[in-house]
Amino acid sequence: MRFSDQVVVISGATSGIGLSLARAFTREGAKVVALGRNQDRLAQVGREVDLAMTCDVTSDKQVEVAIDAAVARYGRIDVLVNNAGVGLFEDVLDTSMGQLEQVMAVNLVGMARLTQAALPSLIESRGRVVQIASVAGQRGYARHTAYCASKHAMIGWSEALRCDVAGAVDVVVVCPPAVDTTFFENAGYTTFEEDHPGLQLWTADQVAEETLDATHRREARRILGLRAKALYAASLVPGPLDALRRATGKVKKRG
Repeated sequence: MRFSDQVVVISGATSGIGLSLARAFTREGAKVVALGRNQDRLAQVGREVDLAMTCDVTSDKQVEVAIDAAVARYGRIDVLVNNAGVGLFEDVLDTSMGQLEQVMAVNLVGMARLTQAALPSLIESRGRVVQIASVAGQRGYARHTAYCASKHAMIGWSEALRCDVAGAVDVVVVCPPAVDTTFFENAGYTTFEEDHPGLQLWTADQVAEETLDATHRREARRILGLRAKALYAASLVPGPLDALRRATGKVKKRG
């Protein structure tokens, strides 16, 4: 029981990766506080975890109430998992500034808001902040400008956070590849699987198990899957990578 009696707060815990994380931490003995916006799903996950609470990470008040309630009930927070996120997959010319701001409001600012609210307790417990980022935070993808920007920013913020809280809180960044959830459908990218024939999607449970292992080891960063690691390594030499993308049709010339 790697997380026996530890208090774990998870945002976006009502479906997909977040729900799998809530179940996995519970199996490992943690007291799980599940945060989310969907009331019906919160009621369902509330039957499986210690506490389920409404929390929109874009709301100062809701974040404050959720963190205060967790600390009041359990006395501390040992692990904060920032999983709440939204996607947007549009051509750059079809992406409005309002849409970009909305994605950043959740994936970057909302994550930072929740983390800063929990940090005093995490510092006391010598805890961990776990960031569910993405391989899209390691490299760029066509039609992903808003989403890639938010995940790159999330990773950069996390690296700087690690410097600020060194010796007090560990920051664990997890970068999953594409996962078999409703994420792309919810973001309006209904042709994702058609556009990526033969791509083997990870399951949410696989991501959860890797995340628990990285969290237990207090690992700075874990990129999931050989393909994701290879693509990240290739992104360090962007010229050849861009040429390969054009040759394989992954990136099309405009005009």
